[in-house]
Amino acid sequence: MSSPIESVSDVQQRLEGARTAIVTTIDERGSLSSRPVTVQRIDDRGDVWFLVDRNADWVVPADGAPANVSVVDEGSTWVSFAGRATLIDDQAILDDLCDPMSDVFLDDGATAVALRVVTDRIEWWTAPGKISQAVQIAKAKVTGDEPDLGSSGTLET
Repeated sequence: MSSPIESVSDVQQRLEGARTAIVTTIDERGSLSSRPVTVQRIDDRGDVWFLVDRNADWVVPADGAPANVSVVDEGSTWVSFAGRATLIDDQAILDDLCDPMSDVFLDDGATAVALRVVTDRIEWWTAPGKISQAVQIAKAKVTGDEPDLGSSGTLET
């Protein structure tokens, strides 16, 4: 069983290599709307950074609005970052966030802007792999104990 998440550093380590997040914002109808976006960085404060197309229909309404970012590693850790979206067009920040994957995206004529979700709460859940879960369930059947099927928690940032 993996250890609990106790800090932003733990979150960064668990999600290292996770490239895709689901970003949820409020759309023009006042409804929640989600889309996959490539994670550029999770900083030491727990804020999540993306490069997005300023002209995408969901981007401008997101500026200053509540936002949620959901990321899963290879299937054993799920993390939800709740906060507010901010748009940043500082060229130094854009250059710092840029990588070969975003270069391909930006070559399509997109006008890049950094989307930063300023996080105030991180919720997480962990679970062992399927084999470990099956062993825990079988063990619980034999012993009558509760199976250890994972843990969860919250970090306030």
